[in-house]
Amino acid sequence: MYKIAIIGGGPAGYSAAFEAVRYGFSVLLFEMDMLGGTCLNRGCVPTKYLSHVAELYSNINESKRYGIGVEPTGLDYEKTVDESENIVSKLREDLTNNLLQSKITIVKGKAKLLDETHISCNGEVFEAEHIIIATGSKNTDKPFVHCINTDELLSLKHLPDKLIILGGGVSAVEFADIFSSLGTQVDIYIRGKRILRKWSKEIATSVSSVLKKNGVKIHTEADFADIDLTSATVLSVLGRKPNLEGVDEGLVSIADDGGIVVDEYYRTKTKNIFAVGDVIWHSSQLAHVAMEEAKQVVRFIAGETTKKSAVVQCIYTMPEVAVVGLSESEAKEAGIDYISSKQTMYSNARTVIGSTDRGFIKIIADKNTEKIIGAELMCERASDMVGELALAINNGITVSELEGSTRAHPTFYEAVTEALAKLIRN
Repeated sequence: MYKIAIIGGGPAGYSAAFEAVRYGFSVLLFEMDMLGGTCLNRGCVPTKYLSHVAELYSNINESKRYGIGVEPTGLDYEKTVDESENIVSKLREDLTNNLLQSKITIVKGKAKLLDETHISCNGEVFEAEHIIIATGSKNTDKPFVHCINTDELLSLKHLPDKLIILGGGVSAVEFADIFSSLGTQVDIYIRGKRILRKWSKEIATSVSSVLKKNGVKIHTEADFADIDLTSATVLSVLGRKPNLEGVDEGLVSIADDGGIVVDEYYRTKTKNIFAVGDVIWHSSQLAHVAMEEAKQVVRFIAGETTKKSAVVQCIYTMPEVAVVGLSESEAKEAGIDYISSKQTMYSNARTVIGSTDRGFIKIIADKNTEKIIGAELMCERASDMVGELALAINNGITVSELEGSTRAHPTFYEAVTEALAKLIRN
C-alpha cells in the first residue's frame, strides 16, 4: 500500500508528489495525458512564451525611439510555435526525470476511484492510505461549431489576420494583447459591461485603455448571435470547468459550480480523500494556488499545522498586472477602516527609460493597525514585484516597517517605497 496516491500530474499533482517525498512517504502518481497538465502543455508556459515573443516584436518596432535603426523583417510564426513546443517538451522531460529520480511511481493511464483506498488504472488495482484528486479543469463547451479553444489556438502554425475573442477574462485579454502586438486585428466581444469583471474597476479600465491603444476593439453587452464569425478566426475563452473524469461522485460532494466540495483542509466528504486545484469548488484556477493547496494537504497528512496565504493574481499583458490581498471595495465590504495610496509610474526612471505605457502601484492598509492588507500593481515586472507585498500581508507587516526597507535606484521597486511614503503621510 502506498502512503499517498495522486490522480493528475499537473502543477497540483506533481507538487503534492514532491512534497510527499520530503516527508519520506511512498507516492503513486497517475496521469492520463502529459505530465505538467494544462499549465505546462497548453496554458501558462506556452502562453507566456508568446507574451515574450510579442514583447520582443514590439521592442523591435519601437527601436527607432532609441536611435536603433532596426527594421522588422516579419514574423515566422510557424518557427515561433515550433520553438514553443520545444521549450514545453524540454520542461516536461525535466519534470519527468525529477519525478523518477525522486522515486515517485508514475502510472500512465486513466485512473478511476473505486472506493476510499483503491484506484483502478489500465486493468490493475492500486491501494493507498490517502488519495489526492488533482484532475484540474477543462475548457467549457464552445458556443459555435467552428470556434477554436485555447488549446487549438496555441497549436496554430499561422498567425491569424483577424481574431475574434469571445470572453473578457484574464486569458482573453492576454491573448488580445499578444496577437494585437504581433499585428493581428483583434476584436473582443463580451456579454457584460466591461472586461475583467472579477477585478477592480480601476484595473479593468486601465487594461482596457492599453488594449484600445494597441488597436483592440472591445464590444460590450454583445449578442454573440449577431457576430459575423465567418471573416475571422474565432476564439472561445468563456471559462473552464472542473474535470471530474474518473471521480466517483458517490465518494465526494459536487457543488453548484461543478467543483468538488472540500473543507479547510481540502478533505472531501470521504475523509482520507482530498481534492486540490481547479477541480475544487470556488477554485481560483491558478497554478500557483493549486501547488500551494497540494503542499498544504501533504503537510496536513504529515500532522503539521497549515496556514493559508494571500492569493496573488497576475495578468501577463504589457504592462503586467498583479494583485494580492483585498481591494478597496473588498475592504469596505468587510467593514475595515482602511487607507490607500497610489503612485503612478510616470515619474519612475526605469519606466520612463523602457516604456511609454501607463501604470501605477496602489497599496491598501488597515488604518488602525497600519498593517498592509492589499496591493494592486500595473507596471513592468509587476508579477515579480508583488511577492514582497504578499509577504508583508502574510506576516502582518506594517506600512512603516516595509517602507524602512531600502530599494535600489533606479528600479521599478522604488514606486513601492513612494506609495508607502504617501500612506505614512496620510
